[in-house]
Amino acid sequence: MTPARLGLLFCLAFVSLEAFQAVYLGAVFQDVDSFLVGAWVFGLSVLGSVVVTAIVNPGELAAAWRSIKLIILTNILAAITWGTYFFAIQLIEPAVVFTIFSGMIPMGTVLAAWIGLPEAQMRPPALVKIGYLLVFLSIVALAWITIAGLSGFVRGGIGAAILGVGLSTISGGGTAFVILISSRLAGRGIGPLAQFGLRFVLYSGLAAMAAWIGLDAKPTETAALDLALIVAIGLAVIALPLYLVQRAVPLLPVPVIAAMTALGPVMVFAMQAVEGRVDYAPATLL
Repeated sequence: MTPARLGLLFCLAFVSLEAFQAVYLGAVFQDVDSFLVGAWVFGLSVLGSVVVTAIVNPGELAAAWRSIKLIILTNILAAITWGTYFFAIQLIEPAVVFTIFSGMIPMGTVLAAWIGLPEAQMRPPALVKIGYLLVFLSIVALAWITIAGLSGFVRGGIGAAILGVGLSTISGGGTAFVILISSRLAGRGIGPLAQFGLRFVLYSGLAAMAAWIGLDAKPTETAALDLALIVAIGLAVIALPLYLVQRAVPLLPVPVIAAMTALGPVMVFAMQAVEGRVDYAPATLL
């Protein structure tokens, strides 16, 4: 299998798992502390990834130290993107969150190209530019649908809708910059596993602190066995897809990875319809 085809396969697996994640976590986080789950999932991911890298490819940790400023930047961006994403899927329809999130990845790539980030530089043909315009208009349309009360689910009034849309936008845009920086780190000899582990050190600590404070505490405490099951599923639907897209980074141009995420929203809407928790919304489907 060619590197490009392998990269596309990684992207497809990433999008499929991310779609399931959006629907599953949207339901789970109605009753479970999102920061508690995040602390366990990302904490275990960081520990496992760093330990394996230290044993198998210790030179990558040394390379990461030489690029410590970029590592810190990815940690800050990852903390912002996942904190905003976890809150957004509790506030508005998962399909809307994931569509705005997905759309903001190519939009974030365009923004990065405008401000001069070399990894984002591209000369798209006219048809691709039209595609970017359609993505932007879709984001605007979904924001209006949600704020106008035409979507399948909003947990609260217009304030919750605006906040959910805003958080989804920040999360997707931030993810684009994480992918771009990951591409630069890959060029400096830092592999996918090392990057994956080192990226979430800050978020793991902040999530643990937020869970201890009770920032997203729910009225009913989650039983230890139930939490363990949620964390196990979380490792499969949160950590694994992130690792898969990290594997795709050195194999594909970043704009291609960003475009592949457009498949996700369709999957999310289908899974959401099967789950039945969120009301069917013709405006969202349109």
